[in-house]
Amino acid sequence: MNDDQAEILALRALAHIASHEDILVAYLRLTGLSAEELHTSAAEASTLGSILDYFLQNEKRLVAFCEAENISPDHLAKARRLLPGGETVPYSS
Repeated sequence: MNDDQAEILALRALAHIASHEDILVAYLRLTGLSAEELHTSAAEASTLGSILDYFLQNEKRLVAFCEAENISPDHLAKARRLLPGGETVPYSS
């Protein structure tokens, strides 16, 4: 996986969040962002990293997303390590 692939996967995770109102509301509450702020910062690598963190911190949410996207949870952990702040993330692969 490279940086571009990590960003694409994070954008897919963002699309998943946006298509599930309950998940979106929970993410916005957790981050303190408004929907407009999320929209404005969606392409920023730090925002994409926080989106992957959101999934990686909750196994049920992680599994649901990975099943919906037909990917391994490992892919999210690998992608997270490639985005800003990810070098310190202790997720296993």
